[in-house]
Amino acid sequence: MKRVEVVSAARPRREKRQAHSALKVAVTLWLCLTATNAVATPSCAVSTPGLNFGPYDVFDAGATNGNATLTISCDLNPPPGNADVNYTISLSTGSSNSFVQRQMKSGANTFGYNLYTTNAYSVVWGDGAGSTVTVAGSMRLTTPNPSKTNTHSVYGRIPALQDVAVASDYQDNVTVTVTY
Repeated sequence: MKRVEVVSAARPRREKRQAHSALKVAVTLWLCLTATNAVATPSCAVSTPGLNFGPYDVFDAGATNGNATLTISCDLNPPPGNADVNYTISLSTGSSNSFVQRQMKSGANTFGYNLYTTNAYSVVWGDGAGSTVTVAGSMRLTTPNPSKTNTHSVYGRIPALQDVAVASDYQDNVTVTVTY
């Protein structure tokens, strides 16, 4: 804030008091502006227990489905304050490097599957590339409620009648990225 003062030599005592009052007003105004411009910064984390499809029957003509929960937790740092957290969740391709069909592996053997945004199994959850989509969410953090958690379901499907070479555990690591 820039302030210009006019000083008159005719009344030095009064000028001194006015200047002191003006300084108090300026300091008070500056403190009020500082307090209202303070922004609390949110921090967020993601967690998931993973998705376990269970046993797979190579002779079953139906797909094998599973689901898991992604949990997004955000905190206001430091409270007091308010923050609207708008976030986007993207999932990587995993070890297959393709969203067309992700692959689980057991040694050199592979097993196809994919991850979806709903239990209709029609929209692949990815990073927005190609025909994949990301999932968005939001939450409002406030001084009375500085921490919030949202959950999102991830739906997995293994196509039927895959010739699995070895009866063992197949795994893949998919990276979850939350942008906010």
